[in-house]
Amino acid sequence: MFRLTALLVLTCASLLAQDSNRAGFIRGIVRGPTDQPVEDARVGAITGSFTGIVPSARTDKSGHFVIQHLWWGEWYVTASKEQDGYPDESNAFYSEFGPTPVTVELGADNPEQFVTVHLGQKAGSISGTIADAETGNPLEPCARLQWQNVPSISWTGYGLLKSKFYLLVPADTNIALMIWAWGYEPWVYKHDDGDDALRVQASDQLKLQVRLTPNHDNARQATEQELKKMRESISAGGCDDLPPLR
Repeated sequence: MFRLTALLVLTCASLLAQDSNRAGFIRGIVRGPTDQPVEDARVGAITGSFTGIVPSARTDKSGHFVIQHLWWGEWYVTASKEQDGYPDESNAFYSEFGPTPVTVELGADNPEQFVTVHLGQKAGSISGTIADAETGNPLEPCARLQWQNVPSISWTGYGLLKSKFYLLVPADTNIALMIWAWGYEPWVYKHDDGDDALRVQASDQLKLQVRLTPNHDNARQATEQELKKMRESISAGGCDDLPPLR
């Protein structure tokens, strides 16, 4: 047992040493619209072969950052500061007209790279509450936001909009919004003039009070198993198929 344990320790140490010999890092600076350094921005590095938590870092007071322990290969670097209205453009919902990501190649000959990353286009936002129209009880529904001029760009999910929500949306972009839940009629955004395009300018916020009407003809509530599936599924379970509109 002692020999086996010692062998495992040596093997793990050897693997770690190999990984450290193949690990690089990206350092750089994030700049804003007027080319000023940006403090407390989040910088992420993604690669096509990567799954899991995205390596990331926060910028310091001078706008500088370091992302460490990156293996050899090509990395795409993006910056965001959602608290100031600059979304994470690694999410395709925001990136159609965003800047081209900074590309970094790490390897034995260049294990360290310095880059300048710019924040993308400033977004607008939507906020509000979602509740039962009869009881006022808060609801956790499914939601879908879709670019009207590019329907292939959409974002659908359970928990995307919670009972009390705040979400950045691409500025000056016509977006269709549908919200639905078990036992309720689907809700579709419409402006007072009947226009179904949700459009928010940069830095502006659209406040919504969504009230879902119970469908008494189909009032079955989701079972615990169905709710669990909805919460656990990365594709939001029942959110993939849009409900029919009456």
